[in-house]
Parts: sequence; C-alpha cells; structure tokens
Amino acid sequence: MHDREHFFKKNLVTLVLGAIISLSGVGVLLVEQNAYDFSAFEAGTNALKKTITIEENGDVNFVETYQRYLDYQVMFQDIYFTSDNEDISKDIHTPQFDTTRFSNRILDMNQNVFIEGDGTEEVYRQTQFGADMKLSYSWLPNATDELGYPIELEPFDDESVSFFHYKEDYFGDVFIEYDYYINGVALKYADTAEFFWVIASTDGMKTENIDIDIVLPTTSIDLNEVKSYLVGSSQAKVTSTSINDDGHVVINVKADRLFPNEFITARINFPSSALTISPSQNILYGNDVTDVFQGVSHLDNVAKYEQQNATVRFVYTLVDYLGGAIFLAVLFGFVLTMKRIYETFDKEHPTQFYGDYYRELPGDYPPAIMGYLYRFKGIEKDDVTATLMDLVRRKFILLDAGTESLTQEKVNYSMAINKDKDQEELKPFEKQLIKWFFNVVGGGETLSLNQLENYTKKEAQANRYMLENQTFNRLLAQDGATRGFFDSVKQDAKRAAGFLTIVSLVGIGLYIIRLVFALGTFTGILGGVLIGFTIVASGYIANIERRSVQGNEDYVRWHAFKKFLTEFTNIKDYPMPGITIWEHYMVYAISFGVADLVEKQLRFKYTQLNRTDEMNRSAYFRYPGFYRSYYYGVGRSFVNAQQTIAKAQQNNSSRGGGGRFGGGGGFSTGGGGSGVRLR
Repeated sequence: MHDREHFFKKNLVTLVLGAIISLSGVGVLLVEQNAYDFSAFEAGTNALKKTITIEENGDVNFVETYQRYLDYQVMFQDIYFTSDNEDISKDIHTPQFDTTRFSNRILDMNQNVFIEGDGTEEVYRQTQFGADMKLSYSWLPNATDELGYPIELEPFDDESVSFFHYKEDYFGDVFIEYDYYINGVALKYADTAEFFWVIASTDGMKTENIDIDIVLPTTSIDLNEVKSYLVGSSQAKVTSTSINDDGHVVINVKADRLFPNEFITARINFPSSALTISPSQNILYGNDVTDVFQGVSHLDNVAKYEQQNATVRFVYTLVDYLGGAIFLAVLFGFVLTMKRIYETFDKEHPTQFYGDYYRELPGDYPPAIMGYLYRFKGIEKDDVTATLMDLVRRKFILLDAGTESLTQEKVNYSMAINKDKDQEELKPFEKQLIKWFFNVVGGGETLSLNQLENYTKKEAQANRYMLENQTFNRLLAQDGATRGFFDSVKQDAKRAAGFLTIVSLVGIGLYIIRLVFALGTFTGILGGVLIGFTIVASGYIANIERRSVQGNEDYVRWHAFKKFLTEFTNIKDYPMPGITIWEHYMVYAISFGVADLVEKQLRFKYTQLNRTDEMNRSAYFRYPGFYRSYYYGVGRSFVNAQQTIAKAQQNNSSRGGGGRFGGGGGFSTGGGGSGVRLR
C-alpha cells in the first residue's frame, strides 16, 4: 500500500498530464462534433423529414418538416438555389425559386397551427396567449422584419431567398413546415438525367433524425436504371430504392445526425427519357444540356467524379484501420517494454521475512533514517519531531518543567543541551537540529515551548526557520544516501526505454494526421492515447526507486513493526515490556505518523494492567506530557511559519502596481443548400 502511495505521490503530475493528453483526442473529436454555430441550449433540429419530388420538366418540389427547438424570437430560413455541377457552368444552368408555388406554417408540438402563409403577403397573428407572430418573405416588395427593417438576403442575393419568422415570446419547441418549388433543378444529358443537389444541411445547429424521400418522375423507370450517390455526411446512407404505390421510384436517405459543417448532397442518375424539358423552359433554366457535349458521356464523367469521392472516403477509412493496426502493434511493444523495465529495474527484491508482525526494532539507526528508507527517500516534518524526541531519549537534550506542575493542561517545558554528552557521536542532521532549535530559535543552550511557538510569528524568523529545516532535510538525505538502502537504476531504466521514442513519434504522427490532414475519425484519439502513455511512462521511469536487497529486507520488517505498533493490543500472547522500551518505540511511531494511535493504545493497555503509575513516571507519557506538548508544538511551528510567510507575500503583492495587456478537397457539392440566422 505504501509503495502505491509513493508511486502516485511521485507521479501525480505526469499521471494527470498523461490522462489529459490521452483524453485530448476524445476531447477534440467531441468539440468538433459539437462545434455548431448555435449551442444545443440555443437551437437544434430534433428531426427533419423531407419529400423531394422531381417533375418531368426538371422542376423539383420540396416538402419539408423541421422539428426544432429555438430559444430565439427571430429565425431567417435561407434557401440557396444556385447550381454547382462539375461539367455545366452555372451561367448555363440557372435554377430559380418559384415564388408562386409556396406555403409554410408553424405548429406547436400538438400539431396546432400557430401561423401560416403562402408567400403572397406578410402575415401577422396572435397566439392564444396573446404573443405576436409574423411571417414575411424576401421576394415581397418592402418585406420587413419585426422591427420594420428590410429583410436582407444572405449570402447569394439573386441566388437565394429568405423566409422570416417571428414569435414574440420565443419559439421553443415547434414544427416548421415548408412546401416550395425550385424550377429547372434536374439536368437532362444525352445519356442520363441527373438530380444533383444538397438535400440536407445543419443550418448551423445540431441536426438529428434525417429522413428524406426522393421521388423520380414518370412511372416507366426501372430500378436497375437508377444510380444513387451521397457526399458530405459521414452517417448518411441510401437505405432503400423502391417503387411506391403510384409506380414512381423512391430513393430513401437517412442519417442519425449531421455533424458541424456537414451536409448531404445526393446525386441521382436515371434515364434521360424521364425528363421532357420544353425549349421555352430550357431558355429560362438551361437544364437540357443534351447538345452541350458532343460524343461525351456524362455517366463516364460521373464514374470519374464518384471514383474520386470514393477514393477520398476509402483513404479516410483506410487511415483509421491502418492507424488502429499501428496503434495495437505499438501498444503491444509499449506493454512489453514497460513490463521488462518494471521487472528489471523496479520490482522489489525478494525477502526472507514474511511475517505479519515484527516486535523488535528492525534496525539500529535513528527514526528519521527509518523514515527515509520507508518513504522512498521522502522526508516529512514528523522526522524533525522524531529526531528531537530521540535526542531527549538518548539524554543529549534534558527536560525541565520548572516550577510548573507536570499535570497542568499546558506546561511550558524547557529543554537544555546536555553538556556532559559528546555531540561528536551525533549524525550531522542531528547536530543541525540542535543548532536549529537551540542556537537559532532559542538563542543559546535552552529552548522553551513558548519560544518555539512564538519564533515563527515574524516573517524574517519564519524564513530562517524554514531555511534551517531545508538544511536538516539535506543532511538527513545525505546520511540516508550513504547507507545503501537503494539501487541505482534510473539511468539503466532510461536507456532501456528507447522504444518510448517510437511510441511518442507514432502518437504525434497520428495526432497530426487527424488535426492537420483531417484523415480518420479515431486517429487523433489513438495518437493522444499513445502520447499520454509516453508521458506517464517517462515520468514513471524518471522517478523509479527500488530498495536494495538489504534495504528491502529492512523495509518489510519496518512495515511489520509499524503494523505491530498499531495492533499490539490485539496480540494476546504479547508480554507488555517496560515504559523505557515504549519510549524508544515511540520515536519511530512519530516518523511513521501513528504516534497518536500508539499513545492512546498504550495508555489503554497500561490502565488495563494497573500500571498507570509506571506510565505517569515517564515525562513522555504523563498527561499532557512532553511528548504531546512538543509533538504538537513542532507541528504548529511549521504551520505558523508557512502562514507567516504566505501572509507577508500576500501583503507585499497587494502593495505592488497593476498592469494591463495591449496588442496591436476540391469537389463540386451539387446545387442548393440552406442556412439559418437567429436572434
């Protein structure tokens, strides 16, 4: 458990960063899939149903029903009727919106009509709740919006029209229906007839549940003579080509959803004989092009165009498959590499001890050194307290309660350096603690509890206190490093991790393929995962710590000793030793961070054994006692120092001045389309 805590503590930053990078591809995809002009809280098309009927003269009737949510009062529905054919200039082919054959209406969710119009005049109505509504159309003379301003066309002027909708108390959930004609849409070639048109688009909002029927002219078309192609949407599919009850061929197109900037362009080729375009109509719309190409088959051109589209789609999909295969291969190599690194450089050495409890001190070294081993070179403020307690236990520091009673709630203990003890026996970090507490904080050879608590209340002294602590930590780490507790494995592990370079390069490559070249749906996700894994693995290798054979032998015994300290009251056959031994054990309990628990259990056990007098004779354990006073006193001194420094920094920054910043795929998509403007 402690090893896992060490791993997460050492690698927390890289774990978080790696997780963010690993999920970044998913995040990018989700952002792309929801980057509509209007958020889902503002507008959305929950369902779109269309019936598109191609007439024999090439005119097309569009009957559309939108189930929409609009958190707006105003909606302009723009309809574009410009043509966009690969081999016919739009100067020749000029479809026109038919303003004489038009109707629309708005209904509530119960199919009750709010308002309706036929395009011949502006329409005003009031709902049953008294809210004003208005319909207007861009082709009307002096057509205006709800404010009386002229309705402007966007973006094509003479190649678009706009339907204006207004509801004073916001639309909310409504059905919006249109029935209109665009004349001269279908083209008649020498070898085929063609309907090539944008049949659905997002209108800048999330659009779901698209269901479109395209009805071909005449009843003499054989199903085998019909070819259907779709472009622009990743989900749109021709679900059926069938003959309806009237004998007309119907092509059904469905899509669960259109993502931002997606559309559905349908190209339907059927026999040219199905279109009978008169010369007078052809003069208006130019949709009979049988004489434009001599000896050239449009179907051959269609095959080329669609092959190009198919190639693009194939490459897009192929990149996903290849990316997935490469990802799996690289991931397999990554797993093998990390497994080998763990087993070679990180897996702990086997030990000869497997017991649950260890009832004696596993090693003859100070508690702070034990903490250095136990916490993988980690040093904590409890090591300061444990070292202080250990110096008291070893009589290098003497206690004096003065004239105050040892049983008072708060005793101002005084400590003094024992001049009869030779400090040359001490470790450098132990000497540093005596210098820190007595020379710096106490200002001499004695130190009281009140002095310790009050010293860190001034900024300069708080900074000095923390500086002395850093020196203590450095000397402790130097001492711990000389004891052979740990193997030197980091550099060897880094050299063995060369495969991570390949993993990161592949991840970056997949990411670039998605973000720069827009190939594959999942390449960015796979690339992000590989990059994230590399970051986590690199951080892990940089922080690898493994105890040596002897270090691990000591560690498992210290771990069992800690368990003994926290559970000794449950051990029935354990003879309770004298208080002197517990004073020795207690300094290690402090470094373990379980001193409170041990002290409470010990007090309970000694009370059960009627040995409270023995406990009260110990300055360590007599309530409130030196242990509790200085244990919490040292802890408070660190907290006070940090609070003093933070408050001083805050005051300094609040006196500072402010500032301010300054700064100076190329395929035709068919005709038609739509857009929405909201306010």
